[in-house]
Amino acid sequence: MLFSMYQNAGIVSIFYPMSVFGYAMLEETRPPATYWNLVRKYTTVLLFFKFICNLAILEPYINDKDFKYMTTYLKIGIYDYSNMWHLVMYMSPEIIIICFIMLNEIKLKLIGLFDKIEQEHESISQGIDRTRYNGDKEAIENANIMSANMGMARYFISLKDQLKMEKDFQQESYDEIHHEL
Repeated sequence: MLFSMYQNAGIVSIFYPMSVFGYAMLEETRPPATYWNLVRKYTTVLLFFKFICNLAILEPYINDKDFKYMTTYLKIGIYDYSNMWHLVMYMSPEIIIICFIMLNEIKLKLIGLFDKIEQEHESISQGIDRTRYNGDKEAIENANIMSANMGMARYFISLKDQLKMEKDFQQESYDEIHHEL
């Protein structure tokens, strides 16, 4: 995104550094999907606008003396290129941005975090436990029970009995909810 600002400095490109440094980096974990959708839509509109501005039909307006005078002061970031190579290089930062945003969306959808952030999925301590026990759900559950009652249960009720009591309680709760419905 900063490459877009470097390559095509102007008002139309200022959105990227402002959104990255003004919002995205201030998020605690990572920006939500709505941010990436906004950036993708803005980039798509910007690419379309740049393409339209480089059509031959608009060449007289872009090469107009008044338009050049205004763009000198405002630095809009819209240029007219007659060479295809320069046009591709002019649009390449936005094309790269869209490609990386789509790759990011694919990755997040594959790992199941597209619509939610990591903290909605699990807390930091749960993530540490998952890593510590190599994803073994039973070991994680046992560790959570032991930490919940500060390890005192081992003196009074066995872990096996605690797990059985917890499953029975969950089943009773489930039955009550479905019975009421």
